[in-house]
Amino acid sequence: MTEAPALGRRERNKQQTRERLLIAARELLASEGSAATVEMIAERAEVSRATFFNYFPSKDDLLTELYGQLMGTFSHVVDAMLGKPLSTYERVVGVFVDFARSSVADPDYMRTVTSEIERISSMSGTLGERSHVFTSEVLRLIERGVEQQDVRTDHPPEFLAQMVAAIYVSSMRYWQIDPGFEVSESFERAGRYAAESLLPR
Repeated sequence: MTEAPALGRRERNKQQTRERLLIAARELLASEGSAATVEMIAERAEVSRATFFNYFPSKDDLLTELYGQLMGTFSHVVDAMLGKPLSTYERVVGVFVDFARSSVADPDYMRTVTSEIERISSMSGTLGERSHVFTSEVLRLIERGVEQQDVRTDHPPEFLAQMVAAIYVSSMRYWQIDPGFEVSESFERAGRYAAESLLPR
């Protein structure tokens, strides 16, 4: 097995600059919400405005990358659930609880990024595509459940995944618009409701 070639200094510098921009954006989105501007992000990252645009054509493109990181994290959570000897019920509740934990740990950042990506997706017409990506991750849990014979089979797995995803997204939207939303309790309850709907009849 051969090792990947080491990056040159220029490539390392580019990667470091890109990461500084993403870190600065995460910090400012957590403190300033959607009011965080390109200028503020560039200043926090200690680069020029022009340098920002060398890496991201717009603030929305940067937000899209941050959302992609959240989706990558969600995929890893699904992987972790599938790697444990759990029931589908436990796995489904687990992904809901994981979102609640992430939201409690960094509520302002999570609320801003998830809200902004819905705005971007609606404007760009990519909402359906993003929904499909998310539902595909949920589908992996359902398909394993079919194999384990602990998921109902009177509906197609794709439909069940859509329903679970709809409960997840609906709960997230209530949390986005209501600062008093009790995310830990409500998401666990939503997860249990979704998981119970999958039990064999």
